[in-house]
Amino acid sequence: MKIGIDARIIFRRGVGRYISNLIKNILEIDRENKYFIYLAENSILYEYFDFKNCFFKRLNTANGFFYEQFYLPKAAATDGVDILHCTDNTAPFLYPFYRGKIVVTIHDTMHIRDLKSAIARPTLKQILIDRYKKLGVPASAKKADTIITVSNYSKTDIIKNLKIDEKKIKVIKEGVDKKFKVINNKNMISKVLQKYSITKPYILTTGAADVRKNTIRAIEAFNIFNNLTEYKYQMVITSINPKELETTNIIQKIRELNLEKYIVLTGYVPDDDLVTLYNGALFFLFPSIWEGFGLQVLEAFACGLPVIASSITSIKEVAEDAALYIDPFSVEDIVRGMIELEKSESKMQTLIAKGFKQVEKFSWETNARETLEVYKELYMRMRDE
Repeated sequence: MKIGIDARIIFRRGVGRYISNLIKNILEIDRENKYFIYLAENSILYEYFDFKNCFFKRLNTANGFFYEQFYLPKAAATDGVDILHCTDNTAPFLYPFYRGKIVVTIHDTMHIRDLKSAIARPTLKQILIDRYKKLGVPASAKKADTIITVSNYSKTDIIKNLKIDEKKIKVIKEGVDKKFKVINNKNMISKVLQKYSITKPYILTTGAADVRKNTIRAIEAFNIFNNLTEYKYQMVITSINPKELETTNIIQKIRELNLEKYIVLTGYVPDDDLVTLYNGALFFLFPSIWEGFGLQVLEAFACGLPVIASSITSIKEVAEDAALYIDPFSVEDIVRGMIELEKSESKMQTLIAKGFKQVEKFSWETNARETLEVYKELYMRMRDE
C-alpha cells in the first residue's frame, strides 16, 4: 500500500502538531507500507524521519490553493498513491486525474463563521483563505471517501453543518507530545522567565488573531483579578505574532487598561520554552469560545499545570473533571474561576492530580494505529471495487 500524507504545514502550532505527531508515530508502527510525505516549497521541516519506507517530496509551490488542488494530487497520481490523507480540513476536489482514495481530517467547522465576527481587521490573505475554506471544506467533505475528525463534538458539527452521513466519519482523538512534561530544574525555568521579561508569578494563556481564543475577555478578567490580588501577578500571552496582533484589538485593550507592566506578549516561542512556560505558571487560562479538540489543555495537564477552561464545545470532552470550568462569555465568571483557584492550594493540587490521570487517556500512538486502520479499510474497499 502506498500512502500519501499532506504535510504542508507540518510543525506549525495546532494542526501542525497533529501532522508531525501522526507521521512520527505511524512510521514507528508501520514499516511495511510506503509513505510519501508531501511538503510545500516553503514548508519548514524541523525534524527528518529516517525510515526506509518514507519519502519526503517538496512540491514546487508556496501557494496553498495551487498546492492542494493541483500540485498535491498530481504528485500523488504520479507516485501511484493508493490513499491520500489530507490533514488540514480541505482536500483536492478539482484535479481529475488522481484515482486513489482520499481521507481528509476535518478538525472543526469554523469556516461557517462570518470572518468579520472572527477577526477584527482581517488582511487580504485572511479574506482569501476564508473564502477558499467556505468553498473547500464542504467540497472536500463530499469528495473524501472517509472523514477523520478529532472529537465527538466536531463529528456532530460536521454532520449538522456539512450534511454528511455519520457512517463516513471516524473520530480519532489527538494525543500529547512527550516533550510536554514536568520540569524540576528551577534554574532552567528562571532563565526562560528572564528571557521573556517575566518578573512576577504569572497566569499563562494563549492568543490568536481569531477572537475565538477570547483574548480580550481574558485580559479584562485579568485586570479585575490583578486588582483583587494587589497586583501580584503578570499575564503571559503566547502564540500570537506582531503581524497577527495588528489584526486584533489586543494592544489597544492593554493600553486602555494600563496593563503594559503586567502583560507579557511572547509571540511564538520554541517548544522547549513553551514547555518551560507551562511549568513556571500559576495556572493555565483557556477561555476559548470554540475548539475542535483543545490540545493545549492536555499540554498543560502533562506539565502539571492546573487549568481553568471554557465549559463549551469540545473542551469538556477532552478535560472531563480535570479542569475548573467557566462561562467564556462572562468576564465576571472568568474572574470567579481565577480567584477560586488562586485562593485554594488544595484545589490546584487536586486539579493537577486529575490532569495527570486525564492525559493518560490520550495517545499519539493510538491515534496513529486507528488512522492506519482507516487506510487499510479503504485499501481493501478499493481492491474489492
